[in-house]
Amino acid sequence: MLKYLANIKKEGQKRKLTGRDKKIISVIAIAMSLYQLWQSTFSSIQPLLHYCIHLTFILVLGYMLYTPYEGCDRTKVPKFDYVLAILAALSGIYYATQVPRYLLRWPQVDPLTTLDVIAGIILVLFVIESTKRTMGMVLPSIGIIFLLYALFGHLIPGNLGHRQILPIDVLDQLVFTTNGIFTSPIVVASTYVFLFVLFGSFFANSGAGDFFYKFSMAVAGRYTGGAGKVAVVASALFGTINGSPTANVVTTGSFTIPMMKKIGYDPLFAGAVSAVASTGGGILPPIMGTAAFLMVEMAGIPYLEIAVAAALPGILYYLALGMMVHFRAKKLGLTGVDPKELPPVGKTLKEGFPFILPLVVLVAMLMKGYTPSLAAVAGIITVVAASYFRKETRMSLQSILKSLEDGALQAVIVSLSCAIAGIVINGLMITGLGGKIASLVLSIGGGSILGALLITAILCTILGMGMPVAAAYALTVSLAVPSLYELGITPMAAHLFVVYFSTLSAITPPVAVAAYAAAGIAEANASKIGWYACWMGIVSFIVPFMFVFQPALLLDVNNFGLDTVWVMATSILGVISISAGMEGWLKNKVGMVGRVLLFIAGLMMMYPESITDYIGLGVFAVIFVMQTVKAKSKNSSLAS
Repeated sequence: MLKYLANIKKEGQKRKLTGRDKKIISVIAIAMSLYQLWQSTFSSIQPLLHYCIHLTFILVLGYMLYTPYEGCDRTKVPKFDYVLAILAALSGIYYATQVPRYLLRWPQVDPLTTLDVIAGIILVLFVIESTKRTMGMVLPSIGIIFLLYALFGHLIPGNLGHRQILPIDVLDQLVFTTNGIFTSPIVVASTYVFLFVLFGSFFANSGAGDFFYKFSMAVAGRYTGGAGKVAVVASALFGTINGSPTANVVTTGSFTIPMMKKIGYDPLFAGAVSAVASTGGGILPPIMGTAAFLMVEMAGIPYLEIAVAAALPGILYYLALGMMVHFRAKKLGLTGVDPKELPPVGKTLKEGFPFILPLVVLVAMLMKGYTPSLAAVAGIITVVAASYFRKETRMSLQSILKSLEDGALQAVIVSLSCAIAGIVINGLMITGLGGKIASLVLSIGGGSILGALLITAILCTILGMGMPVAAAYALTVSLAVPSLYELGITPMAAHLFVVYFSTLSAITPPVAVAAYAAAGIAEANASKIGWYACWMGIVSFIVPFMFVFQPALLLDVNNFGLDTVWVMATSILGVISISAGMEGWLKNKVGMVGRVLLFIAGLMMMYPESITDYIGLGVFAVIFVMQTVKAKSKNSSLAS
């Protein structure tokens, strides 16, 4: 115990188990995935009971899968962690048996029993400690701060608006209602998020990854700087499925970064391209990662509307990155991949088209109004069916079980971060702190929309340091979005703004997790790749501000007219202009004055005013014509 306390600040490590320990974890993980599939399709189980069962599975897996702190033996599960896992299971089982009473009880008439209190304390402590194991002290510390504020905030001098709340009442609200740990973040984590993580696991183990890579090579490899464009396309395709920047970098970057270095991109640029491209999957429809599903619950907006609204910003994100890769390749004189090394497009599609079917089924069901959970289950079934079109990709029973296991294990971090977010939300609700923070944001921001947006973006970045996107989103929404509402910003724009910056925290130093992952593959400095990624992703930091001020950027199928087409056209040209200015190349090399003018022209075309659009278009057109004339005269002189 003393050794644990001495190392309490250290994050745990994922164990590499074999033998009996691995088999036990595999059985528990597979059982969890099967339960989740059963619950989402055939069961009408009471929601609070389901949340309890889900979190119990997560805690048991967390204690068995992660060490208490760095430096522990990772090859086996010690007896003490088995005891903790069993204790977590027993507490969860007890809670599950009492759910009917919790739903009907009136605290003044039916106070918590001793066993209730013990089970509740175990649940809170285990959620905090398990999260510390998986993600370090930052996120648990935030939860602890809000918990302590709920208990002792009334003692703070001058804090007159905060009444004393008894510890038993804090525990009651935190554990035995749906206002605490079992509030909206864990609701989404235990339904939509888990099933889409499971869908991604089946997709990865089915052979679809190989098809995506070959398809990216076939489509983009032949063009200027082909390896860089392959990285952008492959990461976009993978990212919209798994939604995890780090996992995406490790999956796609392992082959795209060496390929980029081979044709002439420097390691920093190659690593930054992979980091930015892998991060954008969380904001690219149709799936958009975990935060979009939290948005469904916390903003009350249907998923289809979110996906449609996010389409143009997602396209602008990848267009900007693709153009910067293109201009850099032109500047360096890089060519495409040798056509002899590229798979034919027709053959690639013929062999891999079955793996497009799961995405088609997914999108079709969401458009028809089916729940995301049912769409995910249908997608999983379609993935398995699609794998049987070719003998080489058929999923065996072993690969299906592996997918079930991987899905459950991948859900541990997301679910624990959502449980901590529930502790924070509870602290905001029962103390009235949420209103105070909203007033503080408005005060610091000077009552202006731009000021409030800047503070919100900073909050997202700070809370997203090394954290899952879902956790950063849930915390920032609780703290900052109420102030954005007061300024008249629509729920769609406010929540997507937070989704964007929560996602971008993966490439924002000092803790740019996607950049760190890319650095290891690129064999380059992680901090430099992080800053380089921010430079390359500059448009992605601008777009969220633009769609708040110009709501037409968030597409609405019920309000689509010529104005929307104009906004789309000018924003696309604006992104190209900014990218050219950043890279110093359009048709030829652009001098410093031209670069500044291109950057400003791009901003003006993206700004929501007709006069700025016309000025920006005019400046861009003049520079483009000058560059074209210069290119023709250069070609003529070379020909002569």
